[in-house]
Amino acid sequence: MPETKAKSKIKFLADECIFVQTVDLMRELKCEVHRIQELGMNGVSDPVVFRKAQEMGAVLVTNDKGFGDVRDFPPSSHHGVIVLRMLPKPEAVQAVHRVLRGLLEIEEKFEGILFIVDTHKYRRRKRP
Repeated sequence: MPETKAKSKIKFLADECIFVQTVDLMRELKCEVHRIQELGMNGVSDPVVFRKAQEMGAVLVTNDKGFGDVRDFPPSSHHGVIVLRMLPKPEAVQAVHRVLRGLLEIEEKFEGILFIVDTHKYRRRKRP
C-alpha cells in the first residue's frame, strides 16, 4: 500500500469480536489499530464501544451487524465504521481479508462513511 500522510493518521478501533488475524492484517498494512481488549474494555456495550471510537477519532472495525444500522449509528455521527460480514470459516475469513485489504489500499476517507465488507466486495453508505 502506498503510504500517504493522510492514511498514516487514520486510527482504527477493533471491536472485541474482530479476529486477531484481521488486526494483524491491518497492522501489516501499516494501519494504527487499537483493540478493545488492549484498552481493558472487554465486555462493554455497543454504545460504549461506539463512544470510545468517537473519543479516539477512530474508525470502528467490527463484525457486529448492529453497527450497520444507520438509524442507530447514522454515518453523520461517526469517524467511520467498517462492518465485516464473515463466517468463522478459514475460506470466508481469507475472502473478506482480500476485500478488506483492497478497501484499505484504495480508500482515503472514512469519516461519515459506513463500509460493509463481505467475501466478494465492499459497499459504502455516506452521510447525506
